[in-house]
Amino acid sequence: MIRFPIHILTIAAALSLATGSLQAEETAKPVKAAIGEKAPDFSLSDTDGKVHRLKDLSGRIVVLEWFNANCPYSGADSKMGIYATAKAKNLQSELRKIDPSITYLLIDSTARGKTEKQLTDIAKKAKADWKISAPILIDYDGDVGHAYEAQKTPHMFVIDADGILRYEGAFDDDKTHRNTDSSKTTNYVLNAVKQIKAGEKVAPNKKRPWGCGVKYAAAQ
Repeated sequence: MIRFPIHILTIAAALSLATGSLQAEETAKPVKAAIGEKAPDFSLSDTDGKVHRLKDLSGRIVVLEWFNANCPYSGADSKMGIYATAKAKNLQSELRKIDPSITYLLIDSTARGKTEKQLTDIAKKAKADWKISAPILIDYDGDVGHAYEAQKTPHMFVIDADGILRYEGAFDDDKTHRNTDSSKTTNYVLNAVKQIKAGEKVAPNKKRPWGCGVKYAAAQ
């Protein structure tokens, strides 16, 4: 039997542990959203406490909208807000005409300076004020927002029925943020869903988002 010196065995054991640690770190790396790849799964509660899991929506097209009740481009009472101008409501209505089973979810990750209850209460009030029918999910710790690299409110994501991310970016191409005439604007989300339903490649599949910056509770 060959006997190795103790110091060699110690080094070998240390290398084995280090390799194992590196592999564990690689395994533990959070999944990031990428066009053409499986969308990161998540589980979040809405303003009424109901839990929503992306994996439970398999077989449906899912639209995610990052939301902030205090943002003039998102949920605030503003001539530029997609809720104040009814843009979001009209989009959801048009989407349901194309696919009645589509799921539309709002996600609020703008938690800096707020408690989780405050964030929830603010979002809940906005939901009532604007008569928003879609659930508003509370991403207080920002894990989901960071996984999707959500930067703005609104920042839109379209996931197909197989769970593949097909579009991410701007709500539409309205540079004034005030045009409510859909015939004069291009809504990238609506176009993406139409293309998915037609079995076509989504183009464009990425557009620079506009809106307020998402103020996460803590950087990651």
